[in-house]
Amino acid sequence: MEKTHCLPAAILSLAMTFPAAAYTHVGAVPENSREISVTQPGMKEDDGRTVSVLQFGARPDDGRDDTAALRKAAEYCRKHPGTTLTIPEGVYMLKDKEAERLEQEVMAGNMGPNPETVIFTPYYPYVRGLDFEGAENVTVRAGGAVLMCEGWMEAVSIIGCRNFRIEGLTVDYLRKPFSQGTIVEVTPESMLVRFRDGHTLTDATPFPRLMIWDSVKNGMFRDPIYFPEHRLEGDNLVRFMVSIPEYLEGEQAAVPHSFHFRPAIYIGGSSDVVIDNVTIHSQPGMGITGFDSKNITIHGLNVCPADGYSFSTNTDATHFACCEGSLVFDRCFFKGQGDDATNVHGYYHDIASVSEDGWITLELRAPTFTHSQTADVPRIGDTIEFTMTSTLVPEFTATVTDVMHEEKSTIVRIKTDKALPENREDCYIFNTSKLPSMEFSRNIVWGNLSRAVLSKTRNVRIHDNIFRGCTGTAIHVGAESWWKEGGHGIDVSITDNVIVNCGDGAGTQYGACGIAVVIDAPETCGTILHDGIEISRNVIRGCPGHEGCGIAVRNARNIRIHDNIIEECAENISTFCTENISIR
Repeated sequence: MEKTHCLPAAILSLAMTFPAAAYTHVGAVPENSREISVTQPGMKEDDGRTVSVLQFGARPDDGRDDTAALRKAAEYCRKHPGTTLTIPEGVYMLKDKEAERLEQEVMAGNMGPNPETVIFTPYYPYVRGLDFEGAENVTVRAGGAVLMCEGWMEAVSIIGCRNFRIEGLTVDYLRKPFSQGTIVEVTPESMLVRFRDGHTLTDATPFPRLMIWDSVKNGMFRDPIYFPEHRLEGDNLVRFMVSIPEYLEGEQAAVPHSFHFRPAIYIGGSSDVVIDNVTIHSQPGMGITGFDSKNITIHGLNVCPADGYSFSTNTDATHFACCEGSLVFDRCFFKGQGDDATNVHGYYHDIASVSEDGWITLELRAPTFTHSQTADVPRIGDTIEFTMTSTLVPEFTATVTDVMHEEKSTIVRIKTDKALPENREDCYIFNTSKLPSMEFSRNIVWGNLSRAVLSKTRNVRIHDNIFRGCTGTAIHVGAESWWKEGGHGIDVSITDNVIVNCGDGAGTQYGACGIAVVIDAPETCGTILHDGIEISRNVIRGCPGHEGCGIAVRNARNIRIHDNIIEECAENISTFCTENISIR
């Protein structure tokens, strides 16, 4: 028996009223740090061990720097597989001189009006807060512990780890990586914002984007303003020469002082990682970035503003590239982040050259390179697609037989078991072996900029979620040639979701407020790419007066769109260039 909707009005009411959720590296441990014994009475050196950061000298809630002690605890975990590290409840100060210097340089304008172009570049040096690189069979149990960061850093590094679990940790910044204030005046030509005292704003302070919380919509205002013209008027008052609706007077506005940087938690080259009931309140970049990793489970993650704030991470809440195995999101909460709740994809590489002996030189010409700022290196045995740059349609597949990559190089060379096509300059190479399955279930995404879920992978289940107040299309299944992010969707199921007041601004795809299955490529007319799409039993309500559609499906075959409830949209379902589609 097919599942049917019960009491849709009640479901929509829930979506309108649900509460917020609760609340090359530097920075090694100094050589003169005191070695602390953590062996407890009766503990053998090869026993599974439970240790506390208190044993290394960390003390919560005293306002003092806990960095050396916390790093010693992380070092112990790296050296002792099977460790459970406990971090008792309280606030721990995590600071680093290099991280503070970077923050100061950014705020002084020394990285330019768009710091991302400097600090988010291949192999740019950065600070790791807690470095667990190489740890195996380690659990970090941090019920109620807060890492309060001072200086811009990657708070937790999970690199080359196996069977790693982190529970109950909160990451936040003493000085938020954005400035937030109240809109105290709106005129036809400008708006005046009184910013809080967290930062001293100067004429050189970078203001790359202006975002506004819209209480009428109960989400992010539809139109962010990039590099807004502005002038300082003293006492942390800034006048922006932009036109906004008068009703936004009194609302909260925020300016992130950079777009991308390192994430709060980085998962790189790791396998079997569990993120359980972790909270991220702010980060000068993304919340969690996963790269070249396998089998990641994220349960109960909260990427949401700290008390008294309306905005969280500067960019995506989470982002996963070139991963494999399974990727699971369950019972997570996302609110107020500066981009998607998640984006899952691989990369389209350009063929830069081919040598006489068959070596193919790959270049990733994405606008910001990879999201880890390290090269995406195929492995021997990986399956790759030769994909047309104009349509993103795969021409044929091949197997990687050899790989060359020099450390810290952005260039990768490979050999394959098949000859290149004559039109190779018109082809991308896309690694299908680095695409995870994804399940995104029982989550809430509320009031972020752009989309909620951006899926460019295969074997996907998106079900039983609530999406509310996103400026872009709530669920976007797509391949994007401009970003060099793929691939197209195969075997994608989108069911039993509630979507309210989304798709009124930035990130909206083909006018769809709810769900868009589309491609971004130079040529789409006549192209069939996505395959095996189910969109069923979703409740979609557009913003009042929404002139677009609830669901858009383009360039796809074998599509089932059944039993959806769509309201407040000029058009329920829009289709283009489809084959074997069933709508009812």
